[in-house]
Amino acid sequence: MTRALALAVAFATLTGTISAQATRFTRQLAPGALVELDNINGSISVSQGTGRTAEVVVTKTVKKGDGNMVKAIMEEENGVMRVCTIYLNRDPNRSSCRGNNSTNSKNGDRFEVTMNYVVRLPAGVRVRGETVNGSITVSAIDAQADLETVNGDIRVQSGAAGSLQTVNGSIRGSFARADWPGALRMETVNGAIELEFPANLAATVRGETVNGSISSPDFPVTITGKWGPKSFRGTIGGGGRDLQVETVNGNITIRKR
Repeated sequence: MTRALALAVAFATLTGTISAQATRFTRQLAPGALVELDNINGSISVSQGTGRTAEVVVTKTVKKGDGNMVKAIMEEENGVMRVCTIYLNRDPNRSSCRGNNSTNSKNGDRFEVTMNYVVRLPAGVRVRGETVNGSITVSAIDAQADLETVNGDIRVQSGAAGSLQTVNGSIRGSFARADWPGALRMETVNGAIELEFPANLAATVRGETVNGSISSPDFPVTITGKWGPKSFRGTIGGGGRDLQVETVNGNITIRKR
């Protein structure tokens, strides 16, 4: 049996112009299920809980504008639990994660509303998280996490490796397993990338940076293509799954966990 619960709790006003409100979503999930998080302005923090209940608590902080025009909703589709932030200024009746978001009000003023997601997942549940302005942190989960932000750092400690992408921020990932499906992509523009994998890592690796260096102090790399201080193509552990690591302004480091 699945159960979805949204509970809005209003907190005391922090100042005369800043207020906060929390909304809680829950659902019973089996191992292998997926939770999708789609945020815009705010951070995402994920950890592993106990039992089979997934919990997403979204705290809304309003600094400017009509906070009622921004809200979090939950959808369920094909076994996926999806929580997203939506803006109602273009369509006050909107009730779906699908659609365009505008962070400007009708008079052109910009909303200053932050939505911070705090997530607790059952064991074996995957997560796919996305925000625009905010950091993403995943702590001690045993399943795959695929994460993307624009302005913010990404920090991950998980059992399975997932793709991590940001633009203005660094990436730090530590993974207990190296059995990801398909190609794994780690990418930023302004920031360093530090990755830790188990000793049995077997991957075909491509690494590139423009203003930085590349190092793999714990894993010998067999060069199969070009090699230089700023780019290389090669294999670790005899080759295997594809691993692409790219930055523009920052160093790349691949270490043993």
